[in-house]
Amino acid sequence: MSLSTAMYSGLSGLNSHGEAMGVVGDNIANLNTTGFKYSAVHFEDLLAQLVSTGSGPSQVGRGSRLSEINTVWQQGSLETSADDVDVAITGIGFLIVKDPLGGGLYYTRDGNFSLDKDGYLINAHGYRVQGKAIDPVTGTPVGVDTDITITQNYSAPRATTDVEMVLNLDANAATGDTYTSAITVYDSLGNVHTLNLVYTMVGANEWSVGGTLDGTDITADITDQGGGGPTNLTFDTNGTMTDGGLYTIDLSAFNIGTVDISLRNTSGGSTTQYAASSVTNYASQDGYGPGFLQRLSINNEGVITGHYSNGQVLPHYQLTLARFNAPGKLRREGSNLYCETEDSGVPLTGAPGTNGLGKINANSLEQSNVDLGNEFVHMILYQRAFQANSRIITTTDSMLEEVLALKR
Repeated sequence: MSLSTAMYSGLSGLNSHGEAMGVVGDNIANLNTTGFKYSAVHFEDLLAQLVSTGSGPSQVGRGSRLSEINTVWQQGSLETSADDVDVAITGIGFLIVKDPLGGGLYYTRDGNFSLDKDGYLINAHGYRVQGKAIDPVTGTPVGVDTDITITQNYSAPRATTDVEMVLNLDANAATGDTYTSAITVYDSLGNVHTLNLVYTMVGANEWSVGGTLDGTDITADITDQGGGGPTNLTFDTNGTMTDGGLYTIDLSAFNIGTVDISLRNTSGGSTTQYAASSVTNYASQDGYGPGFLQRLSINNEGVITGHYSNGQVLPHYQLTLARFNAPGKLRREGSNLYCETEDSGVPLTGAPGTNGLGKINANSLEQSNVDLGNEFVHMILYQRAFQANSRIITTTDSMLEEVLALKR
């Protein structure tokens, strides 16, 4: 009888719109969930039934159901974060995290990361972020994806190999007058040494070069770059250096090695001899001691860089992103995680900004893409549809009551 089928049609409407209201509720509940993507509900009619009419067989629908609940991957807005290892993706892609116990891989848009006690870069549930290690020599990512681990070890020291100085030696100095210029240099273990270079006026417009290291005379170890010498510093009547100024000091006995000394054609200019007090105008050297990690930074290519107390900036890892041919078919695992399925296809992985993958925004988090106004509109529509379907059932019940009353 058609009255009973009307009841079941109304029941199917109650079920489908009740489920749709659940989806709206989930969207609104995740309004402030980092990286959350809202779901959109789609309806379809149920199989129609043939009925007889005056013009022949016709079809009558038998209600509705949900045809699909799609995840909408629209970009969420970005919010600035104070944490150096928080990241957000602009564009297509997922960050990859690994379960340290089961070893399974999961995908997420939530870049709220931190370092654990062992130095692993993890999400809020302890899953380890995946990336490629960067070769310290070439500065490029190598190998396969692995757990990102930032150790608190010291960065290695470097022995001094080059020293540059720009001086002015007093043109009015008397023969035998000296000027000493000091600079700090480092050995291969990062120990600090004081190098004193001593310049002595030996004649008109001519100065000899000597020196000490930590008070020990090293004058005998000074030669010209390329051998021989050391050639005295010679100046013309305009105070311009015409000879000398490029030396090598053998400091192997101090665990330093050979050090090139440049007094001309340096980053700061060249040494002069003017009628002014002797002074060191510029001094630099390329060695440094061991340094401890002060902070991390991440650039748009996902390169994680350590900044050390000795001034070194060393890249360690590059984040790996993944994308899917059918991201809507990924299975939600909760905790802002997604899992690969047969329908989603296998992930295509790569560095940020390559293979159609998005870029990384450091010190940022992607907010939920839920539009509260849009959800409220759908809530009203589903509520009214639910009320209308419940009215179908109550009205049909009244009609059945009239049928039963025919017996009286």
